[in-house]
Amino acid sequence: MITLALLSDIHGNLPAFEAVTADVRAHALDLVFVLGDMVNGCPWSAEVMDRVAELGWPMLLGNHDDAVLQLGTPRMEPRYADRQRYAALWWTREHLAPHHLERLRTLPEEARPELRGTTPLRLIHGIPGNFFVGFRPDSPEEWVLRRLASVAETTVAGGHTHVPMVRAVGRWLVINAGSVGISYDGDPRASYALLSGDETGWQAVIRRVDYDCEALERGYHRSGLLADGGVMAEMFRRSALSGLPWVSDFAWWIREQPAEVSLDMAAALRAYDARHGPGHWAFPYA
Repeated sequence: MITLALLSDIHGNLPAFEAVTADVRAHALDLVFVLGDMVNGCPWSAEVMDRVAELGWPMLLGNHDDAVLQLGTPRMEPRYADRQRYAALWWTREHLAPHHLERLRTLPEEARPELRGTTPLRLIHGIPGNFFVGFRPDSPEEWVLRRLASVAETTVAGGHTHVPMVRAVGRWLVINAGSVGISYDGDPRASYALLSGDETGWQAVIRRVDYDCEALERGYHRSGLLADGGVMAEMFRRSALSGLPWVSDFAWWIREQPAEVSLDMAAALRAYDARHGPGHWAFPYA
């Protein structure tokens, strides 16, 4: 029997990561994998990268990790040039050292670990071939099956959506580890997945771990991220402390607005807050 932990979407939340690390170590596991989005969102992206390096846990590249790498390069998406709208992303980039960026550049987008005595396992950040989309408990079954049609491995595990799940779909076991740093399922505790596997297949459970949210709140203020990171830093803070999808919902909403709305992000936030929030999300999640 092989046992492993899958962590995803830390987003620079060091207090949550340290709490999960302690919980992982209490289980005496064989392996730990980090499935992407180590950085951006909370104040300690550099510290998280250093801590993962110390632990020697293999990582995948997530979409936020890639976004940080794009900044100031020829492949940068044009939208990221708007430093008011993406102030938190630029703040993260400025607080990472060259060795952090170099480590991110080396990361694969997927992994197929060869674990003796177990059935094949595919590790991803989002869905196979695309780290901008992920699996959710409410993803339509036909949609999931189309995304898995070319996947030979019958166990697929990722993150990205910040909503944990263990779900059987067709011949696949689909696992979402949820988010260590910024949960979206209404439970602000850190989330990760524990797996056990042998020649008959894999089983998984989701672990939830309390952490020091007051330390996170202080970190936003003391680091300067809340002051300098603009509206998105505020939305990251709301999501991390509430366990609700403020940041992704606002990001989707503003993409749907006329371009001039982004010229005044404070006014955009007021307009969003006047109409949206818990029970009234802009994004059609279901």
